[in-house]
Amino acid sequence: MGFSDLLTSSRGPGVIGTLLAMFVLVGFGTLYMFVFDEGLQGGQKTIQAVIRDQGTLIETHKIQIANYKDRIEDAKRFKDVAKEADDLKLRAENGAKRLAELTAVKAEAEAAVAAADEAWAKYRDDYRASEWAAAVGEDLGNITTTSGRTYQQVKIRKVEHTGIQITDTTGPKSIDSAELPQELQDRFQFDEKIKKSVQEEEEDGLETFGNNVAVASLAEKARGKLEQVQGHEAQIEKSNAAIQAAKANEMRNQAALDRMRMTLANEESKRSGVSKAPQMREELRRQERAAKASLDSIPANERKVREANRDITLLKREVEAIKAEIAKIKKEQEAKKSEAPTP
Repeated sequence: MGFSDLLTSSRGPGVIGTLLAMFVLVGFGTLYMFVFDEGLQGGQKTIQAVIRDQGTLIETHKIQIANYKDRIEDAKRFKDVAKEADDLKLRAENGAKRLAELTAVKAEAEAAVAAADEAWAKYRDDYRASEWAAAVGEDLGNITTTSGRTYQQVKIRKVEHTGIQITDTTGPKSIDSAELPQELQDRFQFDEKIKKSVQEEEEDGLETFGNNVAVASLAEKARGKLEQVQGHEAQIEKSNAAIQAAKANEMRNQAALDRMRMTLANEESKRSGVSKAPQMREELRRQERAAKASLDSIPANERKVREANRDITLLKREVEAIKAEIAKIKKEQEAKKSEAPTP
């Protein structure tokens, strides 16, 4: 019997109702099991507690999901930061490379400047050596210093780092480089650093210490001897110049005497007229005496040079002895100071 036949028969409604009743009972039984059975409810928990726990779990999952989203956003930002860091690293590497290149260029430039300075310093040293040597013996005429003092008939004896040594109408003198006229300062190209160093070296051991009379006296004595050295040096230069002049004039004087003798012989051979032979013989004798005096001056000046050099050596030894004495006094003073009780 089919379902349609069952519906049309007299027993159909009863059967269908029975089946519906059984379906309702099974559904309510199942619902009872889930709702009222303690094992399915999670132990002692009520349905409200289970629903609340499920809600809490759902909120927890929502929070985790939100956190995951934040981490995803952070990861994106970190990715951008990492890219920026890579860019900065690349720029830093390029900057370091450029810095190394510029440092190398700077080193080359500094080396070039140092070489140029060294070349310039050597050129100035060579120029000074040449110009200073050429100036020895030069006549400057009258010169006026920057402070207004005038020297007459000036002749250069020596050019040095502190100035020039000269002779004028009153004798040997020294003129400080700063006192020279500007054209001479430009010509001789003095170096202030070298000048200061030389002055400190010259004054080393000659300084006075406070009110120490003994040291001051020794220093003054040494300075006097150094002035004597300068005087002897001037004498040496003067004698050497005289020797050179005498040697240069020797041949000229001899040639002049030979001409005078020939002229005198011609005059004496005349048979008529007034003879000038007596006057010519007198002039010849005068010239012969002058020529002999010039020749005799050579060994005399050579002797003066030897004596001046000997005196200079002795004076310099005396100056060194004075410096040693001053150094000794200074050492004793310092020892006394160190031994003195501290107040």
